[in-house]
Amino acid sequence: MPVRLTLVLINRVVHCLLLLFMAVPTSACTIFVLTDAQRTLFFNNEDYSNPATRMWFLPAGKGYFGCAYVGFDDGWAQGGVNTKGLAFDWVAGFDEKWVPTSAMKRVQGNPSERMLETCATVDDAIAFYQKNLEPSFSYAKILIADKTGASIIIGAENGKLHIDRSSQSRGFGYGGQTLSKSLSAAPKPTLANGIPILQACLQEGIYATKYSTVYDLRMGEISLFSLANNQEEVKLNLANELAKGGHYYKIPEIREELVQVPMPLLPLMKRFLWEGYPPIANIDPAITQRIKSILERVAQGRLQESDFTPEFWKGISAAQQESQAELAKLGKLLSLTLLERQQTANQSSYLYCIDFENATILQRFTLDGQDRVAMIKSEAAEQKNELKKREK
Repeated sequence: MPVRLTLVLINRVVHCLLLLFMAVPTSACTIFVLTDAQRTLFFNNEDYSNPATRMWFLPAGKGYFGCAYVGFDDGWAQGGVNTKGLAFDWVAGFDEKWVPTSAMKRVQGNPSERMLETCATVDDAIAFYQKNLEPSFSYAKILIADKTGASIIIGAENGKLHIDRSSQSRGFGYGGQTLSKSLSAAPKPTLANGIPILQACLQEGIYATKYSTVYDLRMGEISLFSLANNQEEVKLNLANELAKGGHYYKIPEIREELVQVPMPLLPLMKRFLWEGYPPIANIDPAITQRIKSILERVAQGRLQESDFTPEFWKGISAAQQESQAELAKLGKLLSLTLLERQQTANQSSYLYCIDFENATILQRFTLDGQDRVAMIKSEAAEQKNELKKREK
């Protein structure tokens, strides 16, 4: 990686992701629920341009349920199901006025992940979104269903939160016309009835359907399909997967990965970026203050040559204005938390969780024997939810 890029990566990662996700298709993804007194199935076609699809599992912890999520390689869940039989997914492409109330709280990370890990029913989900901010409602609607067959579609209407409740089979999205026709016949909730509907709602082109999922909300079974490629069902059990601990699959390679040692969660797939790091004493507060001062000088466009090794300085000195402009997009620097410290004979490495107003970043700083910065490497970056665009 070029030296110059390593400095601006602290903000360039977030900036590039933002630009990428601003392009939302007019109407994408198809979601529907089939339900009766015995069974509730939640169906989804995931339509988007990114082929790097993922499924990941987070076991339960104190105060939150075990969950399975689906999405892409940025770790921002687009849909999921929990151990209480609650599932959600999104359809983007709307254009609504949305004025959240001043009482709504901003949550850390992805609001729908925070919802799924703490809610057991659609009533719980309603209460969550009445209290917590979800910026996506200005251009997207969420379908949430629980194992009783109750479902809600939440979005914005006339600036306010709009909640549409039902206990019948229903759906919406890209395949809306097909759904209206198919669901009018009141099909029983079976895979045999639902899969042909998903197939009829497949999207082609740049936002072609990347995968299809079915959740059995009472049994905790997950069915995964690549219908566009005519691949057979991959069946998973939520409880069994959670018993393996936190892990993920690359959906295109899931058949091979299921017989291999599970891959540990990437930082962006964890509940929070800093999870998994044991508490560490900050025995070098002067180093932390030095790193903070360097970041502040980047924001001011006033880097000092003495803070860096000669080789690193050669690569970054001409990029100060660019770095300053990019860092400004992250907003105010709120805090630095030391997560990891490594020491060798000639260098020391410090991993920090850096919280900005608009993003949280895991950033590693490598210092030489004179405590000069020799390398800056971004290991993960998560945008705050006001900036994040849903990918469908």
